[in-house]
Amino acid sequence: MLGAQATSDPANLAGSPLEAFIGSHPAALRFVQTPKPFPVSFAQESFFGVNAFKFTNASGTGRFGRYRIIPDAGTAYLDDSEVQSKDGNYLFAEIAERVAAQPVRFTLAVQLADEGDVVDDATIHWPPDRQIRELGTVELTTPVTDDAAQQKHVIFDPIPRLAGIEPSDDPLLELRAAVYLISGRKRREA
Repeated sequence: MLGAQATSDPANLAGSPLEAFIGSHPAALRFVQTPKPFPVSFAQESFFGVNAFKFTNASGTGRFGRYRIIPDAGTAYLDDSEVQSKDGNYLFAEIAERVAAQPVRFTLAVQLADEGDVVDDATIHWPPDRQIRELGTVELTTPVTDDAAQQKHVIFDPIPRLAGIEPSDDPLLELRAAVYLISGRKRREA
């Protein structure tokens, strides 16, 4: 059974350092109070990059944007009673079965910043009317047979290492890269 989601109920935080932090950081409070429904499947969940990157085309024109990964199957979420019947690994088991049966596709896109949008602070949301450009399609065709071994070796790097894509000045990027590197090294040692 899945554990309870994080709560912003002041009774659970009263007098704690977490309460003090959330009380003095409005962006953290917004995050805690935002609903986080459980998806039916990884194949039916949208993913949104929080950091902005500068995308520069072949003619040298650049714009900032944030990645989006949009499932071709659309989004779907479990209701509270369905969540209680699932174990903590349901998403991983379900996606392996789904991909074994048929390919799972996502559209890789970027939401483009307008002039004046904040691009160096992941806590600032851009208005939903910002232009979204499709970059391509990601297709999952075969489940990983040695998933546990692969997870020990994969290290996510949030800083782009491709020509034409540069990080913004968001200080969160360097911190995330350092934390993911430490985590990856620990997993490889285990």
